[in-house]
Amino acid sequence: MANKVTTMKFRKWYNIIFLSTILLTTQLDKIQACTNLLVTPGASEDGDAMIAYNADSGNLMGMLYHYPATTNNSTTTKRKVWNWDTAVYLGEIEEAEVTYNVVGNTNEHGLVIAETTFGGIDILSNPKHQPNAKIDYGSLIYITLQRAATAKEAILTMVNLMDTYGYASEGESFSIADRFGQVWIMEVIGRGEGRVGSIWVAMAVPDGYIAAHSNQARIRTFPRGDPEKCMYSHDVVDLAKEIGIYRSAEDDPDDLIFSFSDVYDPVSFMGARASDARTWAIFSMLAEDPSFEKTYEAYAMGLDHSNRMPLWIKPKHKLSLDDVMAAMSNHYEGTAMEFDQDVGAGMYEAPYRARPLTWEYNDVAFHNERAVATQQTAWNFIAQIRLNVPPPIASVLWFAVDDSSTSPRYPVYGCSTAVSLAYAGNGTQDGVPSPLLSFDIGKAFWVFNMVSNLAYTRWSAAYPLIQDKIQTITNSFQEEVSYLDEQLSAQYDVGNVHEMVRLATAFSVQSGDRLHKEWMEFYGALFARLRDFYVIEEDSTDPICNCKVEEQGFPETWKERIVEETGTKYKCEDDGVVPDLILPKLRGSIEEDIRVSNNMLIRDKTKLRSM
Repeated sequence: MANKVTTMKFRKWYNIIFLSTILLTTQLDKIQACTNLLVTPGASEDGDAMIAYNADSGNLMGMLYHYPATTNNSTTTKRKVWNWDTAVYLGEIEEAEVTYNVVGNTNEHGLVIAETTFGGIDILSNPKHQPNAKIDYGSLIYITLQRAATAKEAILTMVNLMDTYGYASEGESFSIADRFGQVWIMEVIGRGEGRVGSIWVAMAVPDGYIAAHSNQARIRTFPRGDPEKCMYSHDVVDLAKEIGIYRSAEDDPDDLIFSFSDVYDPVSFMGARASDARTWAIFSMLAEDPSFEKTYEAYAMGLDHSNRMPLWIKPKHKLSLDDVMAAMSNHYEGTAMEFDQDVGAGMYEAPYRARPLTWEYNDVAFHNERAVATQQTAWNFIAQIRLNVPPPIASVLWFAVDDSSTSPRYPVYGCSTAVSLAYAGNGTQDGVPSPLLSFDIGKAFWVFNMVSNLAYTRWSAAYPLIQDKIQTITNSFQEEVSYLDEQLSAQYDVGNVHEMVRLATAFSVQSGDRLHKEWMEFYGALFARLRDFYVIEEDSTDPICNCKVEEQGFPETWKERIVEETGTKYKCEDDGVVPDLILPKLRGSIEEDIRVSNNMLIRDKTKLRSM
């Protein structure tokens, strides 16, 4: 396969220039966010393409953006552009004559675009090198969705926007899929000082395979001369030569072993451990090859940068929506990188850590693990791009806000012309700051954060309950979508597209409204069950509260740590007596005394009334 490089030849020239590349890069110290999973139709259970996206940022509020379709825009119509990451106003660009309806990261034609940031070498990736650029990666996504209908059209639109208006962001990996079954990975990085636009490579994922990326450039070598499989900028190799970070090997005059990732985003320890390891975790869950996890374990842990993973793999079975949801909820469970058993996990074994990701102790740098599912996720989705339904309903965005492992998703059709108010809002790409200090119980973002933050403090008790509830909700929504698809297709078949869109919109809005209400109720139920360190369950045989109140106490491993750290500080000095064990007897004695006292009081009152 073209993306699997034989590193022996590669090292001939790469080692010569490695030091100069290190001096140019900021990736060694930079920790990025976001995770993507791409599934081709031949790799999915339903024959649909899928794109999964966790948008991870602590200063981004989870909401579902909506851009209505427009027509007959004049040649003088302009649109304002703000940088999605920084909220800085970038300027104006010409508006397209016609724009498509966009909801979230999909549009009315079933096109889906997602991303992860890899950064890359500073000499190219630093936005200061194109100070007049007007297109950042966020604007690139949403403007392209308004102008393109297919994956290849999206790639060309993105290139045109960057080359026309400049590129104001770091290196990015994009996931692009359409209703014709095309699934592409595109990686871009700026051209650097004195140049406009970006250099890039885009590769089609072969049908029957899955791919992923997570803040580390993934495309290495790539085929030439077949635009159905690969497209790239004309200067993708020449620019590297021009700035002195690549030179041709004597036995490779056509530069066929040129690696986009190794040249423009060389792997560092944290580039592997905190970024590409998430791709490893997803692939290890889903790979047909049972040895995949161990084969690339040292690479994922940042110990062997030479043994790079393939760009795509064949899954062990065709993937369902539930499979993809599980993959996007991964915390490295069961692998060498699991982190729910050490002291940092606390007594409730939570696979979460306080930020920042890296920290120091006695002048030595340490890091936390960065899992696929993480607390700083603003919003996440899994897009199903269906090949055998009418174009306006080809894409269904299974959308959620907050942590992808603790938040249920609800279905939104790509043709929807309105959004549930619980999820609606404008983002920094529209010049609107995220209202992160304005708590609003009417917004799903806050309700979902209430559930997840409760879970982080009681993980071992709360997470199974949350997962069961999410599965119940997902199953119900899937049944509703299946039923509604038939009704919507029937409207399309008789030419009633307007009614089809109206019904799809109403369902999408109502689904968001219902889920917001249901999740608020679930929070109340979860809080009642887990308050004050108890685990409380229904028990109709208990006359006091119709419930069973359980004191779970410490797990054995946590008891051991307490004793090892504190010695005899908490030791009970009453010989052979553990006070909690005599409480039931004591409580029974007290209750009997109360009963006797109450009976005496009743007799006294009766006697007084008779006098």
